[in-house]
Amino acid sequence: MNTTPSGPQSARQTAVNQVKRLAMTGLVAGALGLASVGLGAGIANAGGPYQWCPGDDPLGFGAGFDTPADARPNWDWNICHTYHYVNHGQGNVSPTVWDGENPPPPYPWQPPNVCWALFIPRPC
Repeated sequence: MNTTPSGPQSARQTAVNQVKRLAMTGLVAGALGLASVGLGAGIANAGGPYQWCPGDDPLGFGAGFDTPADARPNWDWNICHTYHYVNHGQGNVSPTVWDGENPPPPYPWQPPNVCWALFIPRPC
């Protein structure tokens, strides 16, 4: 016994299902696009300035002095510092930390201080 509907009713139902799938695909793609724009705007300001003073967490804001392992600043740990996280190789007290004002601009192809882990951006 065949219980599959046939005729104009099944063709109409198929068309409705296709429209629903297309609409859902558009909504998901739009949501992902908006999320990536918002995420990019948030990351662009992730580099600082921050302030570290004696008695603060020795790993810095967000434990940034510990990622990568060579990011611990080479500075006087007995005074306060205003610093920025920068792309690897652009720092003046460690590869990823700039002590003082006016850090170097980010690479033109990358927002400042963004590393990727399993396709997820995170601070370096």
